[in-house]
Amino acid sequence: MRQFTKDPTANGETDFKGETEWLDTDGRIHFLNQYADFASKFFENPDLDQAIVTDGEIDSLLSALKPQPSPRVRETLLLKDWKSYGYRRGQHEESKTALREWKSYKGVTIEEEALVLENGKIEKTIDLMDWRFKLESRIRLSSGSTVFWSLKKGKENVIEVEIGENKIRTQSTLGMKESTLDLNQWVDLLIEADLQEKKFNVRINGVLVFDFIPMANQKIDIVDEIIIEGHGKVVVDDLLLMNYAQNDNVRIPFIPEVRIDENFELKKPPQNWTDIDFDDGDWKEVKLPAVHGGLREAGEALYLRKKLKLGGFERGTLEIESLDPGGEVWINGEVVTVVDTRHPRVIDVTRYLRKNDQNIIAVKVRPYRSNIPMTHSPADRNIGWFLDETKLVLSSQCMIQDVEVYTKELGGVALQSNTIRIQYPRSEYFSGNVQVNYYPWFPDEGDTVATVTIPVEVRPRIVNTIEVDLPITDPLLWAPGNPHLYKVEVLLRDNEDQVIDDKVITTGIRTIDQSGGYLYVNQKVEMLNGVQIMGFRTPVEKLAKYNRCPPDEIVAEEMLMVQKMDANLLRIHVHAEKDTADGVNDIRYARLADQMGIYLIWSTAGFIREGEAWNVDIEGYPAYMARVFNHPSIVMWEASNHPNRFKNHDISDSHDYIRDIYNTIYDRDPSRLISPTSFWQHTHYGNYRGDLDYEGNPMVPVPEYHASRMTRGSQDAYTGYGAEWTKLRTAPNEWAASCLNAGEKAYFNFEHEESAGQPNWELSKGKPWYKIQSYEWSYEKGSIGRKLNADEWRASQAWQAFSAWESMKKQMLLGYDGFSWCSLRGGANTGTYQKPLIDNLRHPKLAYYTNKMAFQRTWAGSANVDVIYGPDDAIEPVIHHLGEQLVVNLRVTLVNAENIELDAKEYHDVQLKRGRDIVKLPGFQFDALPGKYGFIVYEIFGEE
Repeated sequence: MRQFTKDPTANGETDFKGETEWLDTDGRIHFLNQYADFASKFFENPDLDQAIVTDGEIDSLLSALKPQPSPRVRETLLLKDWKSYGYRRGQHEESKTALREWKSYKGVTIEEEALVLENGKIEKTIDLMDWRFKLESRIRLSSGSTVFWSLKKGKENVIEVEIGENKIRTQSTLGMKESTLDLNQWVDLLIEADLQEKKFNVRINGVLVFDFIPMANQKIDIVDEIIIEGHGKVVVDDLLLMNYAQNDNVRIPFIPEVRIDENFELKKPPQNWTDIDFDDGDWKEVKLPAVHGGLREAGEALYLRKKLKLGGFERGTLEIESLDPGGEVWINGEVVTVVDTRHPRVIDVTRYLRKNDQNIIAVKVRPYRSNIPMTHSPADRNIGWFLDETKLVLSSQCMIQDVEVYTKELGGVALQSNTIRIQYPRSEYFSGNVQVNYYPWFPDEGDTVATVTIPVEVRPRIVNTIEVDLPITDPLLWAPGNPHLYKVEVLLRDNEDQVIDDKVITTGIRTIDQSGGYLYVNQKVEMLNGVQIMGFRTPVEKLAKYNRCPPDEIVAEEMLMVQKMDANLLRIHVHAEKDTADGVNDIRYARLADQMGIYLIWSTAGFIREGEAWNVDIEGYPAYMARVFNHPSIVMWEASNHPNRFKNHDISDSHDYIRDIYNTIYDRDPSRLISPTSFWQHTHYGNYRGDLDYEGNPMVPVPEYHASRMTRGSQDAYTGYGAEWTKLRTAPNEWAASCLNAGEKAYFNFEHEESAGQPNWELSKGKPWYKIQSYEWSYEKGSIGRKLNADEWRASQAWQAFSAWESMKKQMLLGYDGFSWCSLRGGANTGTYQKPLIDNLRHPKLAYYTNKMAFQRTWAGSANVDVIYGPDDAIEPVIHHLGEQLVVNLRVTLVNAENIELDAKEYHDVQLKRGRDIVKLPGFQFDALPGKYGFIVYEIFGEE
């Protein structure tokens, strides 16, 4: 979009706001409103209210995920289903007291762990609520019965809801409201109340029945009592009352508080829980990874039990991806290990297991509370603790412990490096041979395409490492769009040529390199274009619980969000603390990315956000790498986000960290790029060459600074943080320029937070974050001229989208090799963070679509960022291309706000070179001009 004028002062490259601005504040806001109206229709979401992902799509993705292949000789037991129980000291007495109080009301009993009212009434005083709250419960009615819910202050009802006779009624200042229901089954009731707005929602079984209607009493702004009254027989279960208290911290504007959380069950202390005959009949069934946490489970240890019948075997190995943050592992009543780190565990448990008998594995996960919350963390500091994926491997004594593969060379033949680790816990050598076989596996399976067999002598006790190079002729490569995967089978035979052990993994044939200022994947120029996740997903009471370990459905949801944006990258950027290594090593993202064809920047759980760089878990980093090594979707290891205290120390701090972290990662994996920090300017290094420090003094970099796998990049926000357009017009910044001009390594914008965009507030009525402006609100004043009000949310989204496109466009033309928007979805800052491309409830903002536009392999636009076209300004088209050689035609069309064509210009037979090409075309002026605003549509057509 551009504004047109005959005023000659608008000639040249005008800023939206800045040194060469032409518009005033009112003009800028009017411009943005016009942009929002046109763009929302152009992207076929005129009301900006469409969810980007559905539950059905999530289920389809998970059901289509191809399970990992199984070995033929060893037995691998995926310990998926467990019994679980949460408990903290003192809960037994607390629950007894609470149940006694519930039963003290007339006509109220507890039966089968549910509250039963037979013409009974509960009047319960609660700590006052004076802002926003929600009530959830499950209800079952007998024939002819009704239940009445009331939330009140003194004698005054603030909210009243009656359910019965297949109807729901509520009182409002608009009169009695009524709706028909099907009450044959359990009914899920949800009331979302806003005492500030004096309105509330009622949802039944997830369906909105009353949409933010006025409360019965508009004068009362406090609730301190709840009434539940049953006529006939009414069963109530799972009663939750959450209060949201206002807070004067702009980054945490409200604090969730539990007023009532009752499932009407007696909390029994889990005595003798490790015994095989312990009665766990009332424990909850869960699937790994299993997580506990958040306010509702604060302080509770998570107890897990798994029974399994085993046959005969020689060796048993328990593999735990993570017991986070630590805990205990028991087998058959004996302590196997006490865990004090998040590191993956591979434990020989042979002596604890009973052959040809029933066994019990019991795990206790310690509760966790964050120490120093980082900027975007929720008020709830009970960051989820969990048992990650766990399996039991039954094998021979001589065992293949690990197989790691990567592509060394690529051409008509791919040379695959295979590292095999074997261990034999005996006093003598083991002699035999090892065979490595490759098979096509995804999307289609096929016969053996390569095989090699070599003799081996396995030394006793120690881990023996065997390196085998294997050529693959005419390989099917892994890449977005064609994510081909191979099954790699490793067979271990004894001297009689009998297979005694095997291990099977899946991988892809793929290389990643950088040279000449470009990124190469499979020897073709590529970009990494996408977003990052932060690990915070609403509802508010689960922000902390699911931070490090979400359900499968959330993992799939986020991967679909990335895919639908035509992005090819997800940066795994999950954390909740400043100085603590608390990233994630969630293998589920890698499995999905492998099969969906999405690149990953991987941080591992050794990652830190900020603070001292030495808080990176350097010791544990290789162990985390080993668990995900074979996933071709992982193209870069990231050790830290932006440790920011290097300059508090002498120059050796930067040198030593860069050397140590690079060598730690490279020694384990020479095939991927390595990012020690995504914000190099915090180090002492002042330019690309590393021969000047940040103050301009001469220095000598460590050799690792220029190592082949070392990245360059930063977090460049040319229109973010309230920046004026001048910063974009004069881009790149000094650091970026030194890297881009060197023309050697690829250069990534690891975290470009271009700006904030207010959500469509209509979609969050009744939610605790409704109309709460983010701490980022002042950015609008810097970039636009003033803060935009809640009713100007469309203009706010327009600014985010307009600036995102113009900024990403210019950065691509400057030679940037990839982007990661911060971040994908809302949820951070207790749900009030507004930079994300998708709101807290799955609705994409306008910037989601302009990111998608920028991620096209071939696009056209204006060669500059001129916002106002004066009488002498020309349209200067440019085409940015990524891919094979093409010959295309370009049509540049001028339309008005009604999308009526006013004029057009065509370019024919434009030659686009293979790789990455930028073609600037001759400028022109339209003959017909719009009245004020013009929308310029660039359409690229293939060769006729």
